[in-house]
Amino acid sequence: MASYASHPHVKIRAGRPVEGCALRPQGVLRSSGPHEDGVELRWRWLRSRDVVANCACPSCDFAHDYDPVNRNRRGVALQCAICLKEQRAPETLTFCSAVCFVEAWPEHRRCHNHARSRAGTMESAASGDKGSFGDLARKDDEPHWLSDDASLWEIVAENVAEFVPSESEVGRRLRIECYAVRPTGREEQLRARGVAHTDAVLGAPMAPLPRSFIGESTEGVDPSLRVASYNILAEIYATAHAYPYCERWALEWQYRARVVIQELIDTNADVICLQEAQRDHFERDVEPAMKSAGYEGLFTQKSREAMGAAGKVDGCAMFWKTTKYRVAEQRNVSFNDLAYAEAQNANLSERDEHAYLTRLVKDNVAQLVVLEDYPAPGHRSRRLAMANTHLYSHKDFPDTKLWQSLCLLRALESFANRSRETLPLVLAGDLNSGPDSSVYELISTQAINPRHPDLAPRVGQFGAVNVLPDARQISHRLPLGSAYATVAGAEPEFTNYTMGFRGTLDYIWFDQTMLRCAAVATIPTVDALTRAGDALPNPQYPSGQDKRAKFPTSKAPFSAVFHSFRLIFGRAIISRNGLEAYPSDHTMLIADFLFLS
Repeated sequence: MASYASHPHVKIRAGRPVEGCALRPQGVLRSSGPHEDGVELRWRWLRSRDVVANCACPSCDFAHDYDPVNRNRRGVALQCAICLKEQRAPETLTFCSAVCFVEAWPEHRRCHNHARSRAGTMESAASGDKGSFGDLARKDDEPHWLSDDASLWEIVAENVAEFVPSESEVGRRLRIECYAVRPTGREEQLRARGVAHTDAVLGAPMAPLPRSFIGESTEGVDPSLRVASYNILAEIYATAHAYPYCERWALEWQYRARVVIQELIDTNADVICLQEAQRDHFERDVEPAMKSAGYEGLFTQKSREAMGAAGKVDGCAMFWKTTKYRVAEQRNVSFNDLAYAEAQNANLSERDEHAYLTRLVKDNVAQLVVLEDYPAPGHRSRRLAMANTHLYSHKDFPDTKLWQSLCLLRALESFANRSRETLPLVLAGDLNSGPDSSVYELISTQAINPRHPDLAPRVGQFGAVNVLPDARQISHRLPLGSAYATVAGAEPEFTNYTMGFRGTLDYIWFDQTMLRCAAVATIPTVDALTRAGDALPNPQYPSGQDKRAKFPTSKAPFSAVFHSFRLIFGRAIISRNGLEAYPSDHTMLIADFLFLS
């Protein structure tokens, strides 16, 4: 009889299932024979009839707690080596702590004497009549708890490649069956089969609870403007290598998508600027959800090809409320195109041009949009210039970031300052530059100190290269101020919090002559962010914030704090109690503005 390895089989890869989060497994036909064309995959989903305990100790409070944050905070589990060798089900041999192991040991050890007597039952249960292809790709030593015994499983979905676990699946293990078939007329020829089993379905993640605001309320003030900016961490960068402290299932987009989208909707912002929005996720998940919430959006892809499958490339995205704004004008800025144009105009040698472009061509982009509101009868429409960007990330390229910001500011000068009107301007994004950087100095002071270290030529593979103009030419005329520095008196301690870096990289800038920043949302504390992990992202963190709305009085100080933007700013969305998820390595920025004219 041919060995198991020689049979064609379907290899299935699936992440950790979470309530309300779409689970999309990947199936690959593996065979030692030649490649087969025209093969299609059919899926079947089953759930265990019984819940799966997290701890084998009967008195453990954690045994049936399927909340993601509690699971992440339990630490390392212990397993009984004897039961593990006998291939017993994980829920019967896993203990969440040494205390539980010691407490349960007197009763647990009795099961060892009965394990072998059940082996024959396991084998016979797995060898019943399974149809013409039932025995293919099945291991002879498959433990009973993984077998397709009908008493263990119940079908929840068929012929769908995606499954969204509901509350009834929480705590249960999923069995995913995949059949590779070749359609032949009206029938299908079964070519291979594969099976995968998941851990217990976790409970639904929750979006972060409302953050407090510093400043003054804009409730009831018309016109006013709320802007949010958020680097949502593209899946192509959310790897176990980059974030080894975060569980892999908590890095997967299927888990984070629900939280990200809920966060965006809950801000009730008039304009939302996103960085690291991945094209396929924007089109499949984010844009449809935001459309349902009353937003329209634009996506601008980075100037490079997809990383692997189609759509696996990130970029910038901007959303605006359709009840308040419509797009009057839109323009994209490709820093690659600007670099190629400058290199051509500079008449550089082939060697110098290569060095110049190597320094500047990094695929980053920016979005420039003019939004126009819907005026009341007898009034003119109000126009607003919005910009969204994500500058190059590498710390050893400060000159590249300064060049990109200079190019963007020059583009914004002509974009916002028209011959017949000057538009209020808001610039948001991830600048990958701290408050002590040349980028920050240029934007905030309109110039740069000639002695700034970022102006020094950089030594690369082809020798020293200077991509920047003379310091006296590095300037602009836009009267920009930082929303957070204006209201809070300083930039946040951090907007990016990982094990390798903690600092401020994200900003919302505004034209101080035409707008006034009235309030900004506070950044969650370190204690709040790290209750479920050492850094961001992590599955969830609990919040102890006071959710009672505190309204200012006419004598309230500038630093008056308002709790829960979903309640006090007239944008009522009632949040749930419980635990809140943090799905990115960046924090979201939110600022409220008043128009001065």
